[in-house]
Amino acid sequence: ELQARGSSGPRSSDPDSPASLRRANDVALRFFSRTLIDPVIGSAAKKALDDRGIDAKMIERFCLGAAPAMGDGLANYVEKLAAHQSQSGDDALDPAMIRDSFEAAGLVRRRGSLVDVFRNRVMFPIADELGRCIAFGARAIELGRCIAFGARAIDPEDQPKYLNSPETPLFHKSKSLYGIHLAKRAIIQSRTAIITEGYTDVIACHRAGIENAVATLGTALTRDHARILQRLCDTIVLLFDGDIAGQRAADRALEIFFAAPVDLKICTLPDQLDPDELLRQPDGRERFDAAIAQSEDALTHLVGNFRRELDAHPGLSARQRTIEGMLTKLVSLGLGSLDGIRRRLVIDSIAGTSGVTVVEIERFLNASKRATAPARDATTLTEPIEIPAANARGSAERDFVSILIAWPSTGDIRISHEEGDAAPLSEFITPSSLEDSAARALYTPIFHWLEDAKPFAVQDLLAELADPAMKTLATDLYALGAKRFERDADARQGLITAARALDSLNRRLQLAIAPTATTPEELAQRLNQIRAAGPRPSAIARTARSAS
Repeated sequence: ELQARGSSGPRSSDPDSPASLRRANDVALRFFSRTLIDPVIGSAAKKALDDRGIDAKMIERFCLGAAPAMGDGLANYVEKLAAHQSQSGDDALDPAMIRDSFEAAGLVRRRGSLVDVFRNRVMFPIADELGRCIAFGARAIELGRCIAFGARAIDPEDQPKYLNSPETPLFHKSKSLYGIHLAKRAIIQSRTAIITEGYTDVIACHRAGIENAVATLGTALTRDHARILQRLCDTIVLLFDGDIAGQRAADRALEIFFAAPVDLKICTLPDQLDPDELLRQPDGRERFDAAIAQSEDALTHLVGNFRRELDAHPGLSARQRTIEGMLTKLVSLGLGSLDGIRRRLVIDSIAGTSGVTVVEIERFLNASKRATAPARDATTLTEPIEIPAANARGSAERDFVSILIAWPSTGDIRISHEEGDAAPLSEFITPSSLEDSAARALYTPIFHWLEDAKPFAVQDLLAELADPAMKTLATDLYALGAKRFERDADARQGLITAARALDSLNRRLQLAIAPTATTPEELAQRLNQIRAAGPRPSAIARTARSAS
């Protein structure tokens, strides 16, 4: 059981390790799935799903399950696994570590003996982008439906209606999206992601053929969510049940809008309905599509309220207070941090929606910046450094780095040489072969991660960078690389093309700086050196050192 799907890879004696947590989640996933199909133990959960219109196809698609009401169903199963492991004599998985890994995953807890964390609940597995189970969401079943299978019934007041697994090295609510593994392809194809408020909303959308829908896990949309989605799409639609919820969502979403290069829209469904309720109506799909089509830009949604307040209070003093209130709120959400073209586009949009002139907005932003800027001294830098690309070669190098930042999984490519063999990317392009200082600074940590075969993400790169200007550049290049390609395969081909283009530039540079050949013999010797070096910059450097 413990050596089945999800347990591949190096074994670990640490119950908190990703490998241990994945094994525990994978075993629990199968346990909950089997519980759901049990005609007695799973009947209450099955009835709850039937009432929500969730059929067998959706149960299978989302790997839904059930936690039994007895309170020690999974715990007893874990004890059986531990006992079996103890009898097998295999030291690879210590019985105590098995128990500890299920506890670390938030599936069981100790109260003298092990007891279940989830009981009498419909179980919604939460998966990463690759479809691997990293956590569970659980919805309590009404007490009247509970079949006390040899155990006490559960008072719904004892636990919340919805319960998630705890945060672990595998699972972070602020970075996880329910259904992302099933929605990813549709999001890429449509260039739009729809964010709903719950598990059943996502399932209802997929059941209706709206497969680009995902949900946050009891949190607002975060910057990490936006970073995940911005490499897949251009537009995020936040779907909410009513106008009040929509307004709160717009306020929260604007911070994401200012921080990430992605368009955010707010959609409020008609008649205060949730997606599941709307899509089960005879004309539900048509009304749903119409609501999505009429989604309002998040910035327009918020600024429009200020415009209505301006129209209602036309006096000079009231106008001044309203404008200052609007701009103060926008600055607090991040408007003042925008630079370049995006800043101009946003300010123009605010001006067009609110009726406030661009000059008034810029004057207020400059005053706010001066008021909040720290005192300048020898060690304080109040403005980010502009780091323009020096030339066409610098742009080519940044293009190369942008693909790696946005598509880090492509770093395992091997690039074929003219001679027929192939080299890893880290051998083909080294940091020293990049002339642009900014591109070299960004590529250096990536290069070491590639050399060590260590997985990485853009968040890891940002953590390595101390200069705010370099962080901004890394974020911009991430957005550039993400929007260029829709699939990993396309990004891989793009990276190969970019690497070969840089290699070609490196070869020409080597020839340009080579000592002038004065005889045919010297020219032939120099050409043979270049051929022997091959296309690898590292090999060229070795040849140059040996020649000197």
